[in-house]
Amino acid sequence: MEISNPYQPLLSVDDGENNVSQQELAAQAQERQTAEKRLVRKLDTRLLPFLSFMYLFSSLDRSSLGNAVLDNFEQDVGITPDQFNTCVTIFYVCWIFDLSDSKQYSTKAIYSQEMASIAMLTQLPLLMICWGSIACLHAAVKNYQQLMTLRFFLGFFEAGFFPGVVYFLTLFYKKNEMATRIALFWGSTVAAHAYAGVLAYGILQLRGNGGLTGWQWLFLIEGIPTVVVAVVSFFYLPASPSTWSMFTEEEKILAIERLNEGGEITNHHITLGDLDASNKKQALKALTDWKVWMYMVMFFCGSVPNTSISNFLPSIVKGMGYNDKLSANLMSAPPYVGAVFVMIAGAYSSDRRKDRAFHAIAGACVCMIGYIILTVCTTRPALYTGVCIAVAGIFVINPIVNAWLTGNIAPDMKKGVATAMAVSANNSAGLLGSNIYRHSDAPRYLRGHIANLIFIVIFICLALTQRFLLQRANKKKYEEKSKLTADELQQVLENDSRVGDESLDYVYRL
Repeated sequence: MEISNPYQPLLSVDDGENNVSQQELAAQAQERQTAEKRLVRKLDTRLLPFLSFMYLFSSLDRSSLGNAVLDNFEQDVGITPDQFNTCVTIFYVCWIFDLSDSKQYSTKAIYSQEMASIAMLTQLPLLMICWGSIACLHAAVKNYQQLMTLRFFLGFFEAGFFPGVVYFLTLFYKKNEMATRIALFWGSTVAAHAYAGVLAYGILQLRGNGGLTGWQWLFLIEGIPTVVVAVVSFFYLPASPSTWSMFTEEEKILAIERLNEGGEITNHHITLGDLDASNKKQALKALTDWKVWMYMVMFFCGSVPNTSISNFLPSIVKGMGYNDKLSANLMSAPPYVGAVFVMIAGAYSSDRRKDRAFHAIAGACVCMIGYIILTVCTTRPALYTGVCIAVAGIFVINPIVNAWLTGNIAPDMKKGVATAMAVSANNSAGLLGSNIYRHSDAPRYLRGHIANLIFIVIFICLALTQRFLLQRANKKKYEEKSKLTADELQQVLENDSRVGDESLDYVYRL
């Protein structure tokens, strides 16, 4: 049975019988706008929070090793501090090669839109079940080789989850709605780090119960719920807007129509799997574009402090004088709580003011102040204040730089390749970030703090340089256009062989 669409736009015709007034058109447009807002609100309150909840477990299972090390984990398993750093590092190996826009997310070559959405619906829970099971297996680890293997496969299965969710969201949200949703989704990983410290504080006190150590209880209690949530997601997550039981029949139609209006369904989320002869040139353009390489280095510099803090904050806090393992885990939570609010506020201000460079630099400056305090001060209150300030600034950087990159690279294939390159640079920072805090540098960890400080300073210099170069490129385009008459300009634009962000009428976002 065909469903009539109450939001179908009407044309104003004057045939004497079916005349629709401007007032009626305006009222119908207002009704559709209200319905669309209600639909998006339903997505924001019922779909996005659940996906964020799933990703929270990814961050929780990833960071549990940093909390476990405060419960005699190294001594119980029989590994050295250097071997522990290597185990942290191996996790990021898979992330380097996970180009977030890989073939598995292509909707063009293999799957229809509906088939692709069903495949993604199955893949996300399966990935979660796999890494949750591996997280549980950490409780049975007995030596260095076993830990290395488990950390590798934990990274292997977690690597595809974030890009998978980003693709999944494109099935429900418009392009101009995605940036805010990704920022909110990304916030769950910061919240997870705060939650991990508090959770570890309670769980590690179970040491001795049931013949298990505290760290064994930690891996089990954090891993088992991951598997449970994954099973629930099989039944909760919709395959597509047209099949979600949370929508009314009218909302299902509207959800599909609104994506069709701007070509969202037929031309969205271009990936490496969509590479063919027609867009191969644009893919190669990304590899030779100075803007892309600048963004890659910026991502790397901003992510080294991010990954290092995420893995070693409990140990850093312990070195400040919180010698009790439980206190160190508990005191590692507040910095992340503050970081969540700062990150969301920074992203919101960046969107509202339409500024990327200065907001990213502001976050980096806050981070820099924190590391300066950690480097020059010696008292516990000052050091703890420094780490809170540093963490607050760290997590502002990457979401804004990500939005800055995607707003300045076009067309879609070039943007897809550029994004994959940036993600690879971002993830490769984990290899370095997981090795700059060494056990031999305890309790001050000055080498790690100074290294992060240097990367932050480099990031600030790169961001200022990138903004200057983009501003100069805009000025050159403006000067070229100003020399032409209106007719000449129109002719140039029509015959311009330059496409995407290289075209004369493309303005770079600053």
